[in-house]
Amino acid sequence: MTLKKQKILAASLFLAALISSPVYGDEIKTRYATIVYDNMEVLRKFNRELYLGRLKYQLPSGASETIEEEVKDKIDLIIEKVQVVLDMFPKSIHFSIVIHLSTNGVQKDFQRIYNKNVDYIAFFSPGENTVFYSADNATLRVVSHEIGHVVAEHYFTVSPPPKIHEVLAQYAETHITD
Repeated sequence: MTLKKQKILAASLFLAALISSPVYGDEIKTRYATIVYDNMEVLRKFNRELYLGRLKYQLPSGASETIEEEVKDKIDLIIEKVQVVLDMFPKSIHFSIVIHLSTNGVQKDFQRIYNKNVDYIAFFSPGENTVFYSADNATLRVVSHEIGHVVAEHYFTVSPPPKIHEVLAQYAETHITD
C-alpha cells in the first residue's frame, strides 16, 4: 500500500470514528459525575422535571445562582442520598450522565451501545460508566433508580447479577424520600 493510500485510509478511519461517536454540547462537573447535555433547553427541562419534594430542604443553603449549579447540587444530593438508602459507600465513584431532550436519544444510545432496540426512558451502561436520561422523564424516582445501579456497580468488586442490580435500584427509587 502506498503512503498516499495509507494516509487516505487513516483519514477515512478517523472521520468514521468521529462521525459514529456521540457528540454533546456542554458539560457540568459535580463531585461524583460529569453531566453532558446538548443545550440549555435540555438542561432547563431536566431541571424542571427533577422535582425533589422534601429533599429540596437538604440542598446547600442559599439558592443556586444558575441552572447548572442547581442541577449539580440536585445530582450530588441524590447520589449521596442513594448511598445512604442502600448503605453502600463506594471508595471512589465517578461516572458520566448524558441528558437527552427526549426518549428517542436514550433509545438511540442504547441501540448504539448494545445493538438492540428498546423503549427505555433511561438506562445505566456499566461498560461506558454512563447513565442516559431523557429530560422528559427526569423524575426523582427515575434518576434515583439509575443512580442506584451506579452505586451498586461501584460498590461491589464483582458486579452483582442483573436481578440483584435491579432490586437494589428499585429499593433506592422507592426509598429516596425516606
